[in-house]
Amino acid sequence: MKRLKIIADEEITYVREVFSSLGEITTIPASQIIPQNIKEFDVLLVRSVVKVNSNLLKNTRIKFVGSVTSGIDHIDRNYLRKNGIKLVYAPGCNANSVAEYVLAALIILSQKKNFCMDKKTIGIIGVGNVGKRVARICTCLGIKFLLNDPPKFNRTKDKKFISLINPKEADIITLHVPLTFTGKYKTYHMVDEEFLKKLNPGTILINTARGSVIDEKALLRFTGKLGGLILDVWENEPNINTDLLKVADIATPHIAGYSIEGKLRGTMMVYKRLCQLLNRKERISVSQILSPAKIKVTVKDGYRNRWEVLSEAIFKAYNPLNDDRIMRKILKIDQTKISTLFESLRRNYPVRHEFGSHQVKFEPPNPAVELLNVLKCLGFDVIY
Repeated sequence: MKRLKIIADEEITYVREVFSSLGEITTIPASQIIPQNIKEFDVLLVRSVVKVNSNLLKNTRIKFVGSVTSGIDHIDRNYLRKNGIKLVYAPGCNANSVAEYVLAALIILSQKKNFCMDKKTIGIIGVGNVGKRVARICTCLGIKFLLNDPPKFNRTKDKKFISLINPKEADIITLHVPLTFTGKYKTYHMVDEEFLKKLNPGTILINTARGSVIDEKALLRFTGKLGGLILDVWENEPNINTDLLKVADIATPHIAGYSIEGKLRGTMMVYKRLCQLLNRKERISVSQILSPAKIKVTVKDGYRNRWEVLSEAIFKAYNPLNDDRIMRKILKIDQTKISTLFESLRRNYPVRHEFGSHQVKFEPPNPAVELLNVLKCLGFDVIY
């Protein structure tokens, strides 16, 4: 059987370990994925930083494109379809990671702004893989949430998907839509001046979807109306708007989905789908590559309420403020170096594990059953 020639972005997690079983693999920096470097290969593996279109693929022999990402707005699907090029990607691979980021960031904001999460209503716009997990976290914590997903409502006629009709019905708006530029449900600049006018003063806005879902120029005019702003994604990445960075409460370099589990999940999803298309047997499994990382988190007695305990466990697992502090270095450098630093923060992102890789131990043992159930519901392995 002919061995495939595979070329891949060198930053794809465990790409050599996983795909070498399928063929001869070459890895190069994303910036070097250009027509002359890929024309003799059969398979192209990318992340979201590579634009896959006719300019890249014309006059190459690429027959399969794999993107280890949940979103594919960087890929011209029409071109691939017309030219018989198969596309595989990884929807939902980083959903847990993004949902955990949203929770951790909101707890930080609640402490900074002195509000109680239990008394807020969260509006979830986009009820795909990430939106569903955010809703599940709300359910775990007993937080009221409303959903907005008109395409899903039209398919299912389930009114829960339009329980959020007007943005002013929610105290917190969190965006989890794909980026689309055309059609009835296009999301490009979905959050525009008209949308922002509808928000109640003090509304908290979170974007972990795509930067261009928000009209950033309009957002800058309305930041004084907001009660909080959490941004992980930006228009024109990596050349981000520093004026927006200055006013954001929490700002991070498009890393909400960057858990090691999410990254490996994306790689494995593309590998498995490619095996199916090629009618090849899977020879690699997650357990062969990444052993479960049971990181012990000790929570000591003496807390006044469950949010203090949850905060202790969650921040030991992941605290977005660490990423925020590093991100703000952008404000101290020359404008011409912003894109380089932004890309470097993503490329050199430290290993971060999801809640499920953390064991929470209580001292003394025997915490309240309700608290145990909440931590388990969030994915933690609880020792008691």
